[in-house]
Amino acid sequence: MMYAYKSGLDVALFLNAISTGAAGSKSLDLYGSRILKRDFEAGFFVNHFVKDLGICLIECQKMGLSLPGLALAQQLYLSLKAHGEGNLGTQALILTLERLNNVTLQPSSAPSS
Repeated sequence: MMYAYKSGLDVALFLNAISTGAAGSKSLDLYGSRILKRDFEAGFFVNHFVKDLGICLIECQKMGLSLPGLALAQQLYLSLKAHGEGNLGTQALILTLERLNNVTLQPSSAPSS
């Protein structure tokens, strides 16, 4: 979504276009339009997700299993908690990505130059 936005594409049209192909996903189906509407109401709280990620990473360590993507996800969601956003839904991850890129995703417009 962030890539589409920064590329100057209409993000809603982009989501619609990819939804039926290999780039589509259940998460995009469930949360894409909510993200565009800035609807971060929790279906599953960031606080709970961070807890679950931590449990999983502890178990991975016990098994000698390295899953760097999981560790990165935990760090990104911890950023939400650090900003007082732990009671938002997991789709609020876009807020962390926006902060990292100094941009706010807008539903139907290209980024201003």
